[in-house]
Amino acid sequence: MIKYIFGFIILLAVVLVAITVGANNDQIISFNYIVAQSEVQLSTLVAILFGLGLFLGWLICAFFYLKLKLKNMSLARQIKRQTLQINELATSRDKAA
Repeated sequence: MIKYIFGFIILLAVVLVAITVGANNDQIISFNYIVAQSEVQLSTLVAILFGLGLFLGWLICAFFYLKLKLKNMSLARQIKRQTLQINELATSRDKAA
């Protein structure tokens, strides 16, 4: 539980720093992207790019987390099957002796 609270506090601090840095930049800049060009405030551009980076980071972390979770589940099933096989072999050995 404490790690979730700690993670939330760190996330909140990062967001507050990004908002503070972005709020002090009221310049209008020309932002060129592949398809077109637009005039936006620097603070808006910083907020949008920060949000996209945050979302992309969460998406990548979620992918690797799910990958590890699935691997853990398959290894747990394998351990369970092997434990059953060992128990069956032990009982058949005891019966034969």
